[in-house]
Amino acid sequence: YSSLAQNPVLAYQPVVTGLTSPVDAVVAPGDGRMFIGQQNGLIRIRNGASLTEFANLGSIITTTGGEQGLLSLAFHPGYATNRYFFVLYTAATTGAITLARYRRDATNPNTIEAGGTVLLSIPKPAPLADYRNHNGGKIIFGPDGYLYISTGDGGSGGDPGNRAQNRAELLGKMLRLDVNSFATSTPFYNIPSSNPYVGNALGYREEIYAYGLRNPWRWSFDRLTGDMWIGDVGQSAWEEVNWIPAGEASGGNFGWRCYEGAHIYVPGGCSVTDTISPVFEYGRNFANGGISITGGIVYRGAALPALQGFYVVADYVSGNIWKIRPNGSGGWQTFLQNGLQANVAGFVEGATGELYSINRGQGRIDSIITTSVVPVTISSFTATANTGFNEVKWSTAVEVNTSRFYVEYGTDGINFTRAGSVPASGNSNGSSYNYRHNIVQEGLLFYRLAVQDADGSVNYSD
Repeated sequence: YSSLAQNPVLAYQPVVTGLTSPVDAVVAPGDGRMFIGQQNGLIRIRNGASLTEFANLGSIITTTGGEQGLLSLAFHPGYATNRYFFVLYTAATTGAITLARYRRDATNPNTIEAGGTVLLSIPKPAPLADYRNHNGGKIIFGPDGYLYISTGDGGSGGDPGNRAQNRAELLGKMLRLDVNSFATSTPFYNIPSSNPYVGNALGYREEIYAYGLRNPWRWSFDRLTGDMWIGDVGQSAWEEVNWIPAGEASGGNFGWRCYEGAHIYVPGGCSVTDTISPVFEYGRNFANGGISITGGIVYRGAALPALQGFYVVADYVSGNIWKIRPNGSGGWQTFLQNGLQANVAGFVEGATGELYSINRGQGRIDSIITTSVVPVTISSFTATANTGFNEVKWSTAVEVNTSRFYVEYGTDGINFTRAGSVPASGNSNGSSYNYRHNIVQEGLLFYRLAVQDADGSVNYSD
């Protein structure tokens, strides 16, 4: 038999324009509005078609380096009642990776209370001029209610201080903090008792949840399963995606600088048996790879059923996008799509699971959509694998001036060959159709319909 799969074709549809270098965006729990963070420290609220300034942190951050500035924002799960939110940024003068807590005004939902509280400051290596990059960092509240923080290895090239492997340092790590006390004096946060190095006698920082990361600029939790997905930017050859089942990342070593992707970078210092290998990697080229990965999100919305369960990830420079999901046999299906716009700095999950992308270069937030334009309403489209052939079936609810259906197949979901055709019934209320595609060998096949109108024009299903 042959395996049958669907590879949805994605597109970006602008929903917010007029931004200046947006880098992160979050839909606040219990609020429903999207809060957009710009690299210059300005946080703006999307109110329908308009933008409202929420906070301006420009005076406390530095943007001297291209990877400096406001990095990320996260809203406490109880934001609707406690009004607390958190930001990650590089501090003015020192460049330190800084976590701070702020509070929304009690009476005006479009502004914040004066002053914030710095919870954690991670110094950068000296001299700062050589270490402005690799700050991470994305902050997210996990399913367990704790705040997770990704940090880069501190910068320069090749992690010269081997900081990502040094568990006495907070650089190159995934941190996990309990920030739920909202303390106004030190300690401003607590260490979850289940963190892997609590009470250790080796000098390891107890904030560490996992280590061995180079620059995990963007990462996410699967809202359905709690699995962790991390996009880690490579040094010079490989960009990588790491997947960790819910709860299994504790104490894990992602391998940098011993490994870049699945490949040895600096021999020694890591064991293959104690490192987490990437589930996907790509090389430094524009045809089927890129230069800088932007970690994505698993789609769990309802508007795009063809995308359900796919992890969507992009490259910032090449614009290539990948859709990744389990293949049902312990491995992964990975589908590449070329030709999309570059400069995607992050992805956003809406309140109901719909996906958005952040285009830093264009100053936009885009809705992620699938393309499907056909001259009929197709109510179902399925394919069943059999020995020696695949049975392709579809039904239409409406047909207007439709003359013929062409069944096309391919092995990559991008390039297709026509298998055959079926004439349209001519019934304006729709009909049911089937086509038997004889096959000679097993393999992964994709199917689509080319729908020909009476005037000869042809459009395609997903």
